[in-house]
Amino acid sequence: MNGNVDNGTVILAGREVPYTVRPSRKARQVSLRIVEAGSVEVVVPARTAVVFPEAVIARHAAWVLRTFDRLARTRARSAPPLGAGSRLPFLGMDRTIRVVREDRRRPAVALAGAELAVHLSPASGDDIRPLLARWIRKQAERIIPARVEELSRPWGLEYGRVTVRDQRTRWGSCSRRGTLSLNWRLLILPPDVADYLIYHELAHLKHMNHSVRFWKLVQTMCPSFREAERWLRRNGRSVPL
Repeated sequence: MNGNVDNGTVILAGREVPYTVRPSRKARQVSLRIVEAGSVEVVVPARTAVVFPEAVIARHAAWVLRTFDRLARTRARSAPPLGAGSRLPFLGMDRTIRVVREDRRRPAVALAGAELAVHLSPASGDDIRPLLARWIRKQAERIIPARVEELSRPWGLEYGRVTVRDQRTRWGSCSRRGTLSLNWRLLILPPDVADYLIYHELAHLKHMNHSVRFWKLVQTMCPSFREAERWLRRNGRSVPL
């Protein structure tokens, strides 16, 4: 196997999919594995001389994307119900949801201290999850780029732009042009976990891989990154939106 090819990114049906190549002494043939973060692991026999991971993944693109979508649907079904009296984390605090029925044309959400007030018309349905998701994403479009700028400044890291996306299987990505794409759901994660995910993508500005040097940079910027990784492994698939 070519030791210089250990990870990268492949585009499948317009979707950017990161991959990692892992040699295995037990593997008898090349195989693919979907990992929890929404990327693909290419497992290859340890004695394989050369492997072209992007070609392998492309041959199985339909399966990869279908599996991503199935995991996203499973996550949505397992999400806890949200309604009046439910609690939703937002910017580091559990907010109590208060539903207000009133004469209005359009629904609205407002942050009022420890409450998220959801204003609905009498005729509106009871499913407030899409409304909350849209509102939080709107806040994220303002808050996340500002936080990226704040965290990157002490390290002198330069990036192209920040986009906030609705990524079902990934928390973020960094393109070779320096564009950082981050999931709006960072706002409903613990702040230290959200910061780690931003640092993770910032580190890719220097190292477009997951090499030892990459992880050393992550640790320098975010010494508690291992705790954040453990939290994500335990809780990342059960965030409420």
